[in-house]
Amino acid sequence: MVKLQFLALPDPPIAAAHSLLLLHGWGANAADLISLGPLLAPQAQTYAAEAPFPHPYVAQGRMWYDLNQHDAPNGSLLLDERATDLATSEAALREWIASLPIDLSRTILGGFSQGGALTLAVGLTLPLAGLVVFSGYVVRPPVVAATSPPVLMIHGTADPVVPFASAQASWQALQAAGVKGEFHALPMAHEINGEAIAIARQFIENALSQINSN
Repeated sequence: MVKLQFLALPDPPIAAAHSLLLLHGWGANAADLISLGPLLAPQAQTYAAEAPFPHPYVAQGRMWYDLNQHDAPNGSLLLDERATDLATSEAALREWIASLPIDLSRTILGGFSQGGALTLAVGLTLPLAGLVVFSGYVVRPPVVAATSPPVLMIHGTADPVVPFASAQASWQALQAAGVKGEFHALPMAHEINGEAIAIARQFIENALSQINSN
């Protein structure tokens, strides 16, 4: 089994009431998102995982799966069922989450781009407080359970990397599967800007406050 490396903020970790788990995009690494923790969930303990595969072009860059495994005859971003990279990353991510000293019901899982795809692929199967997807998309047909968390998707209408239409199609697939949550279209490219951070922070606050009130 592949064991994921990760960063923590604060480090060493504190005994916080809530946790935030972050997954970076293609060609980045754990350091790319860790600093978002205090902006998204100031009172939470943040962990940022590092994808298991080296990026083919970027030094120190990592990837969750090879983009050539996209099965996209009609522009879909779904992966081929034989996409072993994705299966390896999904299994490693589940084991990493299970190894952390966290309460899943008080934890938010979020990711950017390819990390957002993994957030949906794994997060919908876990009893988390919520999922936050920046510039992400669906890579597996969504499987939703009674314990599936609410989802926030934020996507740029001018995204040149993950087409906005793909994000819309992903959100429609999630809704058709019964996922609850929010979709926000912002006038930005493939990025996480200040408006996206503000929206995500409010979503996280709402999701965690609902848990606290139960």
